[in-house]
Amino acid sequence: MQVQIRCRTRVSLYRLIPAFPMRIASFRGQHTLTRRGFARKLHEGHTISIPAFESIDLQLTGGLFCPGACYLELDDAAIDVRDPRSVVKVVGGTASRVQYLRELISGTVFHHPQEAWNARLMADALDTTPDRIRTALFKQGAAFTQICRTQRLMRALFESMQCSLSVADLKARVGWADGRDLEASFYDWFGVSLQTVSRLREDSF
Repeated sequence: MQVQIRCRTRVSLYRLIPAFPMRIASFRGQHTLTRRGFARKLHEGHTISIPAFESIDLQLTGGLFCPGACYLELDDAAIDVRDPRSVVKVVGGTASRVQYLRELISGTVFHHPQEAWNARLMADALDTTPDRIRTALFKQGAAFTQICRTQRLMRALFESMQCSLSVADLKARVGWADGRDLEASFYDWFGVSLQTVSRLREDSF
């Protein structure tokens, strides 16, 4: 999945946590990427690769008559419980298997956010138990509900950058059933409003 971003002002996006490796490329202007507490400039024509689950902040810079532009590209290869090749014994055993469980759940929720995912449904798909899933995730400092929430918000970000959607349509598309309002949760997480993100789409210029 790839999105193009254009901006005529300075816009900061906080806590981008991709479920897949991500590439960020600047093709107009100079932007700033903050990763692990360190900021670096992303110059025009440069590309940087971000590992899955690496939390980053991205500051976009553009001018009224010379908009900044970059693109985000997710390497969203089929990590999906619907794909039989992905369903392996991942709960219990080695640390790498536990890590893969997190990737599998995150990727599945990002690909199919509209479904009412819960630990029992995921456990059925993986032929295991909800408790074993929760225990395995706990070892990685993760929680099932937080993974679902984070990846639904990430999908909402990408959907908002791709096409014009009403808030109601966006909520349905990303399966937002959280008790908190999507607009408020989106702003709290990314530091920008849905309206601001909609103005970053290429077709809004």
